[in-house]
Amino acid sequence: MAKIIPKIFRINTGSCNGCDVEFVATAFVDKFHITSLNVELVDDVKDANLLVITGPLTARSESFLKNALTKLRKPFVVVGVGTCSVSCGIFRDSYAINGPIDKFVAVDVNVAGCPPRPESIAEGIAKGIKVLEQKLNGEVIPKKIDTIFSDFSAPASFRGRMDLNADMCTGCRTCETVCPSTAIKISEDANGFIHKIWHNSCCYCGNCAYFCPTGAIFSTNSFDTVKLQNEKYSDVNVSHIFYDECTCCGEKYMPPSRGLLSKSYIKEDRNKLNAAICSKCRKEENFKRMYG
Repeated sequence: MAKIIPKIFRINTGSCNGCDVEFVATAFVDKFHITSLNVELVDDVKDANLLVITGPLTARSESFLKNALTKLRKPFVVVGVGTCSVSCGIFRDSYAINGPIDKFVAVDVNVAGCPPRPESIAEGIAKGIKVLEQKLNGEVIPKKIDTIFSDFSAPASFRGRMDLNADMCTGCRTCETVCPSTAIKISEDANGFIHKIWHNSCCYCGNCAYFCPTGAIFSTNSFDTVKLQNEKYSDVNVSHIFYDECTCCGEKYMPPSRGLLSKSYIKEDRNKLNAAICSKCRKEENFKRMYG
């Protein structure tokens, strides 16, 4: 197998500089292992074979990116760093945005996050180098590349990938409403609600967890956001919140979640509550109990 020295050139196509700061930390702090990859940072794009792009691609930076791409020698690899580069994140509907970057260049590796942890950026670069080696040797790029750095971790308090406890969710759509990057989609079918979290759009702001009335949605300390381009639209958290059938009238209804019941009733009353009936039947039952 032919060996190649990875030569990195970074382009900011409209980033807020958050990802750029993390990239600098990744490149120059030893604990992130970039030195073990034998990479070289170059100051001229024509010398590069691994292009790191931060930002959502603004209208103003489009010509700069296109010009830079004409100077790259093949084969080369593109690593998009940050949610903005992957999906434009919170800026997707801005008049000034022409991206995401894969509209103009073939992206190989995406590193979502706002911004990503240095560990994620290091993993993205490492996987980019694997893809570069494969391209150099004419190999078919696999659908998945195993984790390169297995010793990375994040503190328990780190606000990382979002997750959902479906047993606590009522499908109220609060999380969908307050999400600034439209990363949460809730749809309804005959069986209940389908809750989706698109990790390639999430900006990890924590709004959804903060405003959720039942605590159903929450952040984890997982920072693994590195995906190959062909996995871009598959990094989705899908949960189902199912209807129950009322034991009184037989109609389908959304049962009260444990989180909602704990906020609405004290424990003694909650134990007496018949949660197997719909809200309409519950009102009738309560009326009969109080006035019958």
